[in-house]
Amino acid sequence: MKIITDYSNNYNKPEFSFDYVDKKLNPTLIKIQAIVCETKDKELLEEFLEMIIRSSGSANESPADVLGNIFICNPEIVEEQLSKYKNHILFDYLELGFYNITMYWPLNDKNADLQIRMNKLIAQKDSKR
Repeated sequence: MKIITDYSNNYNKPEFSFDYVDKKLNPTLIKIQAIVCETKDKELLEEFLEMIIRSSGSANESPADVLGNIFICNPEIVEEQLSKYKNHILFDYLELGFYNITMYWPLNDKNADLQIRMNKLIAQKDSKR
């Protein structure tokens, strides 16, 4: 948690640029994804979502991809958290990450169901603007 907190609190400072993102932040995000997918740790997911909000100008797509993967493994926890936050940035990251991950997936019932759920979340965002 320290790495994502440090990054979100110091986003845009030179020492938290490319090397920090590539060598510390992105590997940490993969660990967060694994932990949240395995344990459904809401507190960790909330910290991750806060980091996304605070660093929302970043060109790094890893947070979006991680959020998309967490949605794929545990859609319920992401739906619950996004309905609490109601922040359009999070919905945008979810949509980007989901499509990055599923772009080349074959269309089957599971994938179609996930896409429908994701589209319902996005529709909620659009109705709250």
